[in-house]
Amino acid sequence: MLFLWFGILHPFQILAQKERNLLSRFSTDEIARSLLPREQWKPFPKTGAEWQKILPDSVRNSIILDAEKYLQAPFESIPASLMLEYQRTGIRIHYENVSLKKRAQVFTLLLAEVMDNKGRFMDAITDGIWSICEESFWGVPAHLYQQKAGLGLVDMEDPSVDLFVSDTGTLLALADYFLGPQLDRISPLIRKRIYNEVNTRMFTPFEKDSGRYWYLQKGRKEAPVNNWNPWVISNWMASVLLLEKDETRRAKELRHALTLLDHYLNWLGDDGAIDEGPSYWNGAIGRLFDALVVLESASAGRLTIYQEPLIQNAGTYLYKMHIAGNYFINVADASPVVNTDGVQLYRIGKTVQDTIMRDFGTWTFHNSLEKKALSNGSTRLSVLWNLLAFQECVSRKGRPPMLSDVWLPGIQQMAGRTPGGLFVASHGGHNAESHNHNDVGDFIVYANGQPVIIDVGFGTYTAKTFSRERYSLWYNSSAYHNLPVINGFQQAAGGQYEARNVTYNKTTGRSSLQMDLAAAYPAEAGVQKWQRTVALEKTTQTVSITDEYVLQQPVRELTQTFMTVCPVDLSQPGKIRFDIPGSKPVSLDYDASAWAVNKEPMPGDAPDEKRLVENWGRRPIWRILLVGKTAKKTGKFTYRIKQ
Repeated sequence: MLFLWFGILHPFQILAQKERNLLSRFSTDEIARSLLPREQWKPFPKTGAEWQKILPDSVRNSIILDAEKYLQAPFESIPASLMLEYQRTGIRIHYENVSLKKRAQVFTLLLAEVMDNKGRFMDAITDGIWSICEESFWGVPAHLYQQKAGLGLVDMEDPSVDLFVSDTGTLLALADYFLGPQLDRISPLIRKRIYNEVNTRMFTPFEKDSGRYWYLQKGRKEAPVNNWNPWVISNWMASVLLLEKDETRRAKELRHALTLLDHYLNWLGDDGAIDEGPSYWNGAIGRLFDALVVLESASAGRLTIYQEPLIQNAGTYLYKMHIAGNYFINVADASPVVNTDGVQLYRIGKTVQDTIMRDFGTWTFHNSLEKKALSNGSTRLSVLWNLLAFQECVSRKGRPPMLSDVWLPGIQQMAGRTPGGLFVASHGGHNAESHNHNDVGDFIVYANGQPVIIDVGFGTYTAKTFSRERYSLWYNSSAYHNLPVINGFQQAAGGQYEARNVTYNKTTGRSSLQMDLAAAYPAEAGVQKWQRTVALEKTTQTVSITDEYVLQQPVRELTQTFMTVCPVDLSQPGKIRFDIPGSKPVSLDYDASAWAVNKEPMPGDAPDEKRLVENWGRRPIWRILLVGKTAKKTGKFTYRIKQ
């Protein structure tokens, strides 16, 4: 048997700080010399004639039609009671619906006016800009914990910057960039207001005290750097370069931003993988590329780091997590279904010179239900760069990646698929990852692109989601992942609860991930060793899960969970049959002498469960529970899955 690859990881290697400092190596003087002056930086066309050369009539007309629908829609104000709703009830979606809709409305009107160039959208744009400027807070109430006064109403004397404050800053900076003279003809006070508001709410807080923000600090295991860092910094960079007239300040604050963005890059493993899962790829790596494109564009290509292996790996992480169709490996607060932006993927693949990523982007675009230039969920910067690359992307054919094997050591994530269409993924890690679920050692199985054994995913965010009650939500706890509950104990939350002695093996026809899960459970569980091996046997088209354990005392109670959305037949002892729509059933064999089996439907009616139901196309979610019959101190179980 040919031995191809072997690796052992120790816990400290998982997303540990590594002082690469790829961006802060650019000095303030070098940045000042390289930056185009504000009046010379023209990242996007400003006239309808220019856009007509770039975009098909169908795309421009679609944007203008959407804007025409918005012309009669008023801009809603945000009353104090709506801001207080989060503190009172934990519900955040009503406030966010009003706030985010207003910004989407302004952006669509803005693009339409630039492409139509007839002035008919200007009053609506002015109303939208003024309405946004009149808001007390540009972020969302759930993030007001950053102000000294805490949750509730906003303290206007203590401006704090969250994700959506930064998004709004970019939106207003783009309005100034695209329509400055037109706004001046209406009133020169509009642009003055834009600058003063963005300066007060974002530039000055960062300039004076960026250290107060957790997401701009260096990462630690218990306080990881996550998508907030590149999300906010990419907007900060774009806004300051588009709006700030003081060239010295532009260079100084860009250097400041790049230094803090390095905290995120230094946190990533060399493989560029993120522990938040592919749902957050756009909010994390997509935003990172927004920042890097801003840097490249504003310096006329003189300041770039695309050639760095870390950047190339970060770009391609997404397709390494792809299963089939729009299904992706979901860990932590990630959805199993990710509606990716094909043009964005194409651009990034081209930038990092990865043909698989480029082809994946084109394939994604052509296979999406809505082949729209304005992709839902994309950043405004990304939308604009997408429009510039739109025709090039859609004129090509692509293909899905369908990788045979994946190993991402930075997050201890493996995946593999057989030629017959059986797919497995598993991971180690620890229980203090960003947007963590207690899920060390979890695994999923798909067959012919359809879910069989699943990670349920995440629910609708409420106050409870990010509180001390987070793991009382069933879908965040290990009891509802494909893991054992040992002596009545689930896995615990915290960086010390981790996989140890993690080993990935790949040989011809077989790949496996082996890890000891004992440390993921509290000491009271009495686990000395729980070695789990997740293996894919390609020659026999089989997935096997083997658990070998040693306890301090004979086990008092033991269960093993399998989550699924498949109709399940438990009638044959020792065999669980999963029915797959339009495909052969999948069977899971277990030792009937060691386990009793039952199943239970999972709830889906609570406000926080709405997203779970939508994630799986409103299919019922089932928990299959094996209940141990033995009371041994040591043991070994194997589950074999095949189609």
